[in-house]
Amino acid sequence: MNEIRNAIARYIEYAAASGRIVRFKNLKEREALVAWLAKSQFSKSMPVTAHVDLPGKIAECNLCGKGLSKKSGYGTGSNGVMVILNAPRLISPEEKRMLKTKAIDLMKKMLSAIELEAEQCYITNIIKCDPDVDVRPSAMYKNCAAFLREEFNLIKPHTVIVFGQIIPLKNLIDSEKNVKWFNIEHPVTILKNPELKKGAWNTLKEIKNRLENIRKK
Repeated sequence: MNEIRNAIARYIEYAAASGRIVRFKNLKEREALVAWLAKSQFSKSMPVTAHVDLPGKIAECNLCGKGLSKKSGYGTGSNGVMVILNAPRLISPEEKRMLKTKAIDLMKKMLSAIELEAEQCYITNIIKCDPDVDVRPSAMYKNCAAFLREEFNLIKPHTVIVFGQIIPLKNLIDSEKNVKWFNIEHPVTILKNPELKKGAWNTLKEIKNRLENIRKK
């Protein structure tokens, strides 16, 4: 058991040092693992709580209303690529639910087309809770800005792909001059408007060229 605990502790210590997020299914799982790791000989030197608090803070946020379902980030971010989703607001909630699976599949296919594995990217949403609540979009962006900034600081990406409207990210973009940003229509929008695929593919080719240049260095 100590070998397992120490192995997990080493991994989280490595993740913390490299600025990655350690993800949990829920708050109870997070608290159980932190308590378990506290018994490890690595616990004194390992800043676990600094990297596990973010999912909990998002889950506990009620600025846009109480009891809303929350969206956690997905993937390790180990390849230095961050994917930010900004769901289109002019599409009805019912359509979004109907197209959700197809949209996820399309996004993964687009990433795969430029040799990116979704699991090695860090995929997150601008808005962390149900975007169809009765709150002004500008207020929701403002409420979630700090969470996105914290995710950004933890992952430290060299490349960011924004699926959907990029304008709400202007402040973050202006503050991160060394990061290359790319904008593609949201997968749901592309599914409803197939003629947008050509423009998306042209942007994907630009991303692929950038990643190939990075790998050569």
